[in-house]
Amino acid sequence: MSDGGSPGRLLIIGGAEDRCCGAGLLERFAELCGGEKARIVLVTTAANVPEEVVAEYERVFRKLGVDRTSELRLRGRADADSDDADDLLATATGVFFSGGDQSRLRTLVGSRTNKTLARRLRDGLVVGGTSAGATAMGRTMILGGAGPDVSAAAVRTGPGLGLVPQALIDMHFGERGRLPRLLSAVALDPEHLGIGLDENTGVLIDGDGFEVIGAGVTTVVDAEGATVVHAAGECDPITLFGVRLHLLPAGCLFDFGTRTPSIGPAHDRY
Repeated sequence: MSDGGSPGRLLIIGGAEDRCCGAGLLERFAELCGGEKARIVLVTTAANVPEEVVAEYERVFRKLGVDRTSELRLRGRADADSDDADDLLATATGVFFSGGDQSRLRTLVGSRTNKTLARRLRDGLVVGGTSAGATAMGRTMILGGAGPDVSAAAVRTGPGLGLVPQALIDMHFGERGRLPRLLSAVALDPEHLGIGLDENTGVLIDGDGFEVIGAGVTTVVDAEGATVVHAAGECDPITLFGVRLHLLPAGCLFDFGTRTPSIGPAHDRY
């Protein structure tokens, strides 16, 4: 993720995070951004009703001691390439992507905003995302798909922001039974790790690995070295041998370089 300097960190959440006072995952994000000195930018591009999203997160962050929050509502490519967006990102200590419809985030891919985020992440910026804002962090973004089968038709993907180039990320994972969808995505792109995040669960990516935090489980699908035989039709099942599956509750660690999980030191869930 970094190529010199002090790399930033990413806190990627599977959606439905606790937003009560003392909210664990958002509290951790606020602390990483600088606590009372944090300057957090809310990217609401994916949101269905951005005004409500901004009001909700501003309320939560104020309770957590953060008074300086700003909205960056990018309605299209012109906004994402603008000086105003770049100026706002230049002074942020943290950037948080809301949930909603991830297809709306495609307009940011490859934009000036995308490049600024990647550069500032290398210099120490903290980036967070929940639900739709989580899946957008990978080089490839899951746009949709459902069903019980592992097949090309079970998942729709598109280019992502590339802030986590090693992984495909899915959200609301256990709650919505999305293992077939993630397996389908990884079968189509076996070089990527599949990361499935339960609700109110996140991964804190720092350097070349991550720690699981929150209330649920993170599922990692690793098809490197697996045998993949693609079916003739998109709706026909894919043959998949030798896939590695890891279930990581809070406190577990994962190393991207070696593709290995481990149990971290005992501490609080958040």
